[in-house]
Amino acid sequence: MTNGIEQMNLEISKLNEIELCKAAKLGNSEAVELLVSHYSRLVKSCVRSYAFGIAESDDLTQEGMLGLWKAVLTFDESRGVPFEAYAHVCIERKIYSAVRAIYAQKHEPLNNAVSLEKPLFDSNAESGTSVVSDPEALVIYMEEQAERITKLKNLLSAFESHVLSLYLDGLSYDEIASKLGKPVKSVDNAIQRIRRKSASVSF
Repeated sequence: MTNGIEQMNLEISKLNEIELCKAAKLGNSEAVELLVSHYSRLVKSCVRSYAFGIAESDDLTQEGMLGLWKAVLTFDESRGVPFEAYAHVCIERKIYSAVRAIYAQKHEPLNNAVSLEKPLFDSNAESGTSVVSDPEALVIYMEEQAERITKLKNLLSAFESHVLSLYLDGLSYDEIASKLGKPVKSVDNAIQRIRRKSASVSF
C-alpha cells in the first residue's frame, strides 16, 4: 500500500503546471500541495510589496493563497497565458481587493507613514466587502511606498539593502542567509536594523 502511495506521489511530481491544475481541480491533494509549495514565494512577494513591512502579514498571505486557489480553479490553458502569469494576476487582485476593503473599513488616509515595526493590516478586516471611494488613492499610496523604500535604501548598508530586497522578493530568513552566504542571525540582526531605520523615513 505504501509503495502505491509513493508511486502516485512520484507520478504527480512529474506533472507540468497545466496537468497539476487539472489534478488539483479533481481534488488531488498532492497536486494542490505541490502548487502551493511552488507558488508560496510568489504570494509572499505580492503581500510584502503591499504591506511593506518586515513583520509578516498573515491575513494578506491567506488572501493571496485564496487568489492562488482561484487561479487553479479558473485557469484555461486555451487562452495561451502561462499559468504563472495568470496566477500572479489572480493573487494580486485578491490582495488588492483585501487592501481596498481594509482602507474603506478603517477610513484612514492612505498617505500616512507606515512603520516596519507595526503590521499595516489588522486581523479583523474582511476582504472583498467594500471599496474605497477613490481607488486612485491606493495607487498613489503604492507609489509613495515605493518611494519610501528607495529613501530607506539610501540609509542602509550594502548588506542591509540586499537583505531588504530579498525579503521583499519573498525569501525566508534561511533563504536570504544562504543566498548571501551569511549566518541566519546576521540576517535577523540586519532586519532589526532596517526596522529601526525605517522609522525615520517619511514624506
